[in-house]
Amino acid sequence: MTLKTNNKYFVPITTLMLAWLTAMSPFATDTYLSAMPNMADFFSVHLSLVEITLSIYFLGFAVGNFFGGPLSDSFGRKTIALTGVILYLFSALAISVSHRIELVWVFRFTQAFGGGFASVTSMVFVRDWFKGKQVAKLATLIGMIMMLAPLFAPLIGSLLLELNGWQTIFHFMVVFAFVLFVAFYVIMPESRQKSMITRKLTTQQLIGKYKLFFSNRNAVMVLLTVSFAVAGMFTFLTGASFTYIQYFGVGLGVFPLLFAVNVICNLILSLLNTVLLKRFEPEQLVRAGLYIQFLSGAFLMVLAYFSQPSIWIVVLLIVSFMGSLGMVFGNSTAIILNLLPEISGSANAMIGVVRFLFSSVAASLPALFYTGTLVPMTTVMFICTLLANFFFFRFLRTRQKAAKTVSDL
Repeated sequence: MTLKTNNKYFVPITTLMLAWLTAMSPFATDTYLSAMPNMADFFSVHLSLVEITLSIYFLGFAVGNFFGGPLSDSFGRKTIALTGVILYLFSALAISVSHRIELVWVFRFTQAFGGGFASVTSMVFVRDWFKGKQVAKLATLIGMIMMLAPLFAPLIGSLLLELNGWQTIFHFMVVFAFVLFVAFYVIMPESRQKSMITRKLTTQQLIGKYKLFFSNRNAVMVLLTVSFAVAGMFTFLTGASFTYIQYFGVGLGVFPLLFAVNVICNLILSLLNTVLLKRFEPEQLVRAGLYIQFLSGAFLMVLAYFSQPSIWIVVLLIVSFMGSLGMVFGNSTAIILNLLPEISGSANAMIGVVRFLFSSVAASLPALFYTGTLVPMTTVMFICTLLANFFFFRFLRTRQKAAKTVSDL
């Protein structure tokens, strides 16, 4: 029973379905954070080798986005989304029966590839059906619903870990993906016009679409903005287990609660963002969110360098750093998609590719420069937010110059 676009429940149901699709990756990354020490013991390896599975996931997700976006333009959004869900499902199942960390690395890459393949279509569905501020509004709403995944994921992971070991966490991902596949197949309509589904993609077409993206300077500046802002968040996610469980010594029962506070702040700012969009432009809200992230990152780094920080001050600063993305991510995505509506699939793919490539590199750096302190993680987080603010400032300057040139003609 495919949902019709004229159905009065079309917007809420499709928003929920797309949020569910996007939530695949938060479940893939956040449910097993508390299980990392147990996995290290199981595979008889150092914790840093388990933390690498997050960086590998970011890399695989980026590759999945790279191919998934253009393929969704050629084969349709729904086909690519369902293919990605299947890859995600079987990879999670393979991880649960692996007995070597190297195999986990391989299957995490394929799981991430499937997740990127599927998730890249979510915002493109929205762009196919809506325009302008409506895209930013729905992007934020999807982000809000999606954030319920990382809100509950660590708690679910901790409960499953206590119940029957870390493998059960990946069994949960298998069940999640199976239910999603069935629901998406039955309910979700195809958003791509039939006349635009060619079912073929040449290398020239693939390169051409990305070349068109990078020829738009404004889109590139906003892309770099959102990519560095998100990379800062993923740097913390990779080090969350070390920060809270090993460095501050919190228990498995407390860890999900501390993690949940970050998500709640993100949800609050996302909700506020949907209200503020009635009065302000997406560019203004992105700038406000970036200021919050920059100040949080700066104070966090200074504390890590010059004192023995209190856990509660660190939690507060991380909460504001992470929460700021509620005003940055959805609005930045909408700006890019509205700049390049003719290649929305490839544009959304490039957002995922660059965002997760940057995240993969940034999240790996604290492990490479491990000191047993918070200095490596907080330094990388600050550099990320500094660069995000720099590129958005450049974007605003470029827009102002262009507007002034037009007014002078």
